[in-house]
Amino acid sequence: MQKVIDDDLLNFMGEQESQFLIKPSSLIHEVQERILHGDVTRGDVLPWSKTHKYVGLRPGEVSLWAGINGHGKSQLLGQVVAWGLNSSWLVASMEMLPASTMERMTKQISGCGKPSNEFIDKILNWTDGKLWIYDQTDTVASDRILALIRYAVSKNISHVVIDSLMKCGIRKDDLEGQTYFIDKVCWLAKKNKIHIHIIHHMRKGENEYTIPNKFDVRGAGEVTDMVDNVFIIHRNKKKELSEVKHDEDPDCWLKVDKQRHFSWEGIFNLWFSKESGQYTADPNRVMKHWFDR
Repeated sequence: MQKVIDDDLLNFMGEQESQFLIKPSSLIHEVQERILHGDVTRGDVLPWSKTHKYVGLRPGEVSLWAGINGHGKSQLLGQVVAWGLNSSWLVASMEMLPASTMERMTKQISGCGKPSNEFIDKILNWTDGKLWIYDQTDTVASDRILALIRYAVSKNISHVVIDSLMKCGIRKDDLEGQTYFIDKVCWLAKKNKIHIHIIHHMRKGENEYTIPNKFDVRGAGEVTDMVDNVFIIHRNKKKELSEVKHDEDPDCWLKVDKQRHFSWEGIFNLWFSKESGQYTADPNRVMKHWFDR
């Protein structure tokens, strides 16, 4: 039976909600900027210049980074973090030791597999004040993750990475719990104008040759419905298994499968350097020493 709310209570609630009413004229500057430049120009960019016109990591949004297990989701997003350290980031990776996270990012930043001790020291000192690592490598209750995001907001951190959704104390079959958590994450991002990144797994289909789409993401369908952006990382398994490899064939694809506030969707070809762990925009090219840029 539906609960009846009396007029006095409705009036009180209406007064509370009135604080969220705005005049269209208060949006003049923002609308002009969006029409002139497009909303994609707002926010931080990905490491590859060919993506800058099409993709932006905007404040107040949530991005889902999805892929089949072992296809490089965390590694690629780690490079996005390292590249984006002109802004401040908090990385909560419950699947990797902090030292392993920083080892991989140090190689990516240096562009080589074995940077010198002096260079390692320089890189890690450079990241202080820009990057925080959450030192937990076990499942953490979802309310603690929400509290961590709130703390990041209090420290003026711009981006929070959660690796992964399945390490946030929510069962695989708890679709309602997944939906509730993502809803709260989206609310925190929008309210506090930060960008939250969530790594999530995909269902493994009949083969790994076909690039999956957002409908192949595990769990509740509301997960992809509620987030603002969906990025899918997929390795080129045909190339890996082929005896004859061609440089022009990409090692990996980054598929932009959803952008709520910018309609562009498409696929970027990327190449992978095993030595540095970098994903590059062109074959046989490594990005060098970008913390000096």
